[in-house]
Amino acid sequence: MPEPAAGVVLGHAIIGLIEPHAGHERAWNRYYERDHLIAAGSSAPFTFSTQRWIATRGHKAVRAPRDNPITQPCDKGSFLAALWVEKDRLAEQQKWVAGMMPMLAAQGRTFERRDVLSTTAWDLLGAAARDVDGVPPELALERRYPGVVLAWLERRPECSLATLRDALLGEVLPPWLAASPTAQTLLFTPLPKADWWPKAAPEVPGVGDRILVFCFCDRDPLDVWNDHYASLAERLASGGRARVLLVAPFVPVVPGVDPDPRVL
Repeated sequence: MPEPAAGVVLGHAIIGLIEPHAGHERAWNRYYERDHLIAAGSSAPFTFSTQRWIATRGHKAVRAPRDNPITQPCDKGSFLAALWVEKDRLAEQQKWVAGMMPMLAAQGRTFERRDVLSTTAWDLLGAAARDVDGVPPELALERRYPGVVLAWLERRPECSLATLRDALLGEVLPPWLAASPTAQTLLFTPLPKADWWPKAAPEVPGVGDRILVFCFCDRDPLDVWNDHYASLAERLASGGRARVLLVAPFVPVVPGVDPDPRVL
């Protein structure tokens, strides 16, 4: 008898950090969630889950370090989006998107009044969970956690990416997750910018050197920042294996509801 199918397995993500130009926040939100995310994202084959978040002024205020290579200046990067892609299917997913983008552009379905801080594809390196039988990574976006915290790391020259990954998953994250408000963490590493990606999308720094630690929180991260997340950078850099580029919290965008630009 043949072995049962393994089911849908998360292998990759598309993650974008965007700052609409002042006065265009509402228009950007509507364009992205009502058209672009669907037409060039969730409709793509092997894309099985999406979610969006925002960083309010309060969330931006605790970002650290303030001087960092991800958000310059530090209060940019108000809108975050992530799309989950099935393992070993990224090439097919991206081929479909590459064919869709020229058609959308020809129809005028683009939005130029925004700055792209970071948009690229990522490979999943691994996951660490708080609960023995908790929410699987494949359903992390569907769970709609009340908040997420992202930490960008860059390995030290003497430490390989694999060594950093193994240290995070084996030594650093498990004790931090135990009895904490963080339900799970996923580790991603960036892939080079594809040739077909729009010119507005910046080149991808840190390929082969960086890890993104994606933390899913049971509460608004600000509610537990001092007790839980304020020391995350120090913990992730423990042992001198990595340099922490940025730790930043976000809360979900409610679909169909425009965030108040006055809080961004």
